[in-house]
Amino acid sequence: MKIALIFPVPMDLKREDPRPMFSSFAEPLGLLYIAGVLIDGGYDVSILDHGATDYTFDDVLNWIKKQNPDVLGISVLTRSFQSGIRIAKLAKEWNPNLTIILGNYQTVCAERILQKYNFIDLCVRGEGEYTMLELLPLIQKNNTNYENIKGIYYRKNGIVKSTPPRELEKNLDKFPIPNRTLIEGVKYKMSMGGLELSKEKSATIMMSRGCPYQCRFCSVNHESWRHRSAHNIIQELHLMESQGYREIMIMDDNFTINPKWVIEICKNIMKEKIDLVFHCEARIEGTKEMYEYMNRANVKTIFYGMESGSQRVLDYYKKNITPAQCKLALKKARKAGIDMLFASFIVGAPIETINDIQKTTNLALSLDIDYAMFHVFEVFPGIKIWDELVEQNKVDENKYWESGVRVAELPFYNINLDVLIETIRRTYKKFYSLARPKFIFKQFLRSIKSNYRRDKLKNLGKDFHSSLKMLESLSEKRF
Repeated sequence: MKIALIFPVPMDLKREDPRPMFSSFAEPLGLLYIAGVLIDGGYDVSILDHGATDYTFDDVLNWIKKQNPDVLGISVLTRSFQSGIRIAKLAKEWNPNLTIILGNYQTVCAERILQKYNFIDLCVRGEGEYTMLELLPLIQKNNTNYENIKGIYYRKNGIVKSTPPRELEKNLDKFPIPNRTLIEGVKYKMSMGGLELSKEKSATIMMSRGCPYQCRFCSVNHESWRHRSAHNIIQELHLMESQGYREIMIMDDNFTINPKWVIEICKNIMKEKIDLVFHCEARIEGTKEMYEYMNRANVKTIFYGMESGSQRVLDYYKKNITPAQCKLALKKARKAGIDMLFASFIVGAPIETINDIQKTTNLALSLDIDYAMFHVFEVFPGIKIWDELVEQNKVDENKYWESGVRVAELPFYNINLDVLIETIRRTYKKFYSLARPKFIFKQFLRSIKSNYRRDKLKNLGKDFHSSLKMLESLSEKRF
């Protein structure tokens, strides 16, 4: 039985001949994990990372035809949902007998999807590895009695039905190590916030899943945090090193949640003399000792989600941090010797005022960070603020469930989207301006001491302009 898996990307659907709007910076780990479980189960699996190509929809369809699968699985995020739907429609028109399954985040709207799009056969909710493994034997036998398979939505006699959620896998070591040869020949350009982090052969790794925090803008809410064993992680790192990879992005929802575990991983990296460079995302919590071990294990970049300089907005998000704690985290990381520190910020939350936004831009300019990234606040199904705005009749659920919407585009919000975009543009320019001599001097001194920083920051101007260009495109286009 042949299975084809596709990770689509946003396409400019207004164009007559749409192509990917952005390039993938990392391999689709979720599909690689599913593929690993299915291959171990005896299935023939192929993967297309659409964002690693310049494929039109016709090109994608030709790839599907070449694979000639029995089942097509499409991994859809909110921004790539319409691309995934277009691919599914083309595939079903080509082969009406092809079973099409959607998975990943946007299946939070699984019932709506199946009600609207009759060419989608099933939706998988939650972690899909073992759900797919259980589904395929039934599909192969044309058996539609799916009632005992957890975590799916399907149709029966024209009615959309669902099964109870699948429990999260507690033992992540059970999953096969991702087989990156399934996407062999694709060279990813690792980037973070528009800044290219590496020209070396790069890849990503998942060391843990989930996050116990309850940020109201986040789609990972309430997931149980689980981690792989140090032994299992080291096995994968040795394999990646042997395959020629040199820089690794840790893709965990929250890598630094447990400092003792992080220290254990770092100690094993040092003990095994693994010669790789690491980058990760983190919350601001973390001990001095943890940062020191991360530095010794060759963690070069940490990306923090700091979100706002207004405590009122942080509390609205239920972020459970303060601006003072943000500064302390940066101080610990700097003292430990981490080469580069990034931070992201959001403007345009439903309760936000011009004064709140000013506090955020002031915080970004005052922090000891190397690179800042700004986003315009957006809501979409599956996050608590979306649910709240729908209940308050401030978001038209029927209009925006497939795409999400920036709050600044909604009638109730009193700050124009163009004002937010211009504020971000000015802040970017000011952040990297020569009029900030203290910032420039620190960058110069730190780069003298670090070959790594010198290599990365020499492209800062180019990447800064890329960020502005991306910002401008986002102000004009929806996905």
